[in-house]
Amino acid sequence: MIQFNRVTKRYSSMARPAVDGLSLDVREGETCVFVGPSGCGKTTTLKMINRIFEPTAGEIFVNGENVLTQDQDQLRQGIGYVIQKTGLFPHYTVFENVATVPRLLKWEEGRVAARVRELLELVGLDPDENMQKFPRELSGGQSQRVGVARAMAADPPVMLMDEPFGAVDPITRTQLQNEFLTLQQKVRKTICFVTHDIDEAIKMGDRIAIMNHGQLVQYDTPENLLLAPADDFVAEFIGSDRSLKVLSLLPVRKVLKRQFRMVSETAELSTVRASFDASERNRLVVEDERGNLVGYVSRSDMDKAGSARGWNRFIKPFPAFLPPEATLRDALAVMLQHDIGAVPVMEGRRRFMGMIYLDDIRSYVGEAYQERDSDSSTQEGA
Repeated sequence: MIQFNRVTKRYSSMARPAVDGLSLDVREGETCVFVGPSGCGKTTTLKMINRIFEPTAGEIFVNGENVLTQDQDQLRQGIGYVIQKTGLFPHYTVFENVATVPRLLKWEEGRVAARVRELLELVGLDPDENMQKFPRELSGGQSQRVGVARAMAADPPVMLMDEPFGAVDPITRTQLQNEFLTLQQKVRKTICFVTHDIDEAIKMGDRIAIMNHGQLVQYDTPENLLLAPADDFVAEFIGSDRSLKVLSLLPVRKVLKRQFRMVSETAELSTVRASFDASERNRLVVEDERGNLVGYVSRSDMDKAGSARGWNRFIKPFPAFLPPEATLRDALAVMLQHDIGAVPVMEGRRRFMGMIYLDDIRSYVGEAYQERDSDSSTQEGA
């Protein structure tokens, strides 16, 4: 969808290029995040796509067409653009802001009104409450939502987002990120996204372009960046906690145990002890007669149980559970918070889906790094 072919941008006042020989492809429907230190060329790269800045050399293609051969106004009408402080027209209402591009395209007013209402609902704003407000009457989070709605108004296939959530508080920022990821699942735009925050890049991007001194250092999926940084700069930029960042990318289903040893709360003590003898785990999951999750018992408590009766007084409820969309980082956080080695995964607090064990998380991440190291060694040998 978007292709950079040896693109360079020079400013006369700079000794080195702002962007130096950039070549990469952004696939249709994916989010490419440009990230790097200040002055690395990420924002310049973004602004060359819609020709706010003209490249000094090289070519940029959008949907197969060279942007340099297109009329600037027509090009920009087909590309949504969201910036950090929204760029809303202060003297326009919310309705008028969102309607800007459709009106430039001479849409019929009924179609414009329907589109504005549709988009405000899509970004989580009540049209009846917000259409006639002015930007000064909106919160930061509401303004960003309007900015996204305006960028999507004419249904452009491409969207450019320059630090779109950087000017709001951390709680609102997380909320906007989550909402945008949900929105992207519905609309599947091709997005180029600029941020200075590697955590945001990992969360938002299908692929990440790490830049330094105007050059592309590594272009890869978030998981591959974390598991196999291209050089010391990438590893340092990602941070020393990259193993934890890997966990934030992996859903719990990667290590979810759907089949494991369980005991009934009405079982005999001898049966429970036999189950421990047949298991490598120090805790067993306990279910009731209908197969519902009750809690767990530990091996040490069963060693204390002196009689065949009453062992179930040692059953403890799980202090927490995880939804199926949780990540391994969520699972690790719950385990550390409650000092437990396993946590159940529940759908809607009722349907028991399986267990996540600390040992399995550790093993999975270790195997992932070993696999990447093995692949790297194979490639070097070839």
